Amino acid sequence: MRRLSMLAVGMLLLSGCVSTNAAQRAVTPEEEVLLRTDREFNAATQARGADGWVSFFAKNGSMMRDKGPITGHEAIRAAVEAGFSNPDHSLTWEPQRAEITPGGRLGFTTGRFLSVRKDANGQRVESRGSYMNFWEKQPDGSWKVVVDIGDPDELPPPPPTKPAGQ
Repeated sequence: MRRLSMLAVGMLLLSGCVSTNAAQRAVTPEEEVLLRTDREFNAATQARGADGWVSFFAKNGSMMRDKGPITGHEAIRAAVEAGFSNPDHSLTWEPQRAEITPGGRLGFTTGRFLSVRKDANGQRVESRGSYMNFWEKQPDGSWKVVVDIGDPDELPPPPPTKPAGQ
């Protein structure tokens, strides 16, 4: 957990220090590779569900969720399997920015996501938000997610409560 927190803080500090004017600087070729990899991550998830999602995580990668990190392929698969196998649920995203540390081993992407599902009454429910994925370059030159963080624009409404005595 400490490693994840330090990685997140370090990358956020780096993003603020390295590109104080990110909108005006050119995207490097390696950042283009990372943006393309994030788009391939989305495409693989659309095509293969949980298998596609898990395939882009490092073996020790984590998803940060409300109750804490979910780490490792098996735990990540268990956490997302039901959602991705539900035909009434979808998750899509588009990266908007990528940066890579000066050493070239770590990077991050940020962008927007859309999650769609049906509620208990069969009504379509959309959740939009921002995400940040932290990536680590693997020995074979590929990029894998080490931390996935999503932040919805609005908190979902709480589930309906039953009146007392029912």
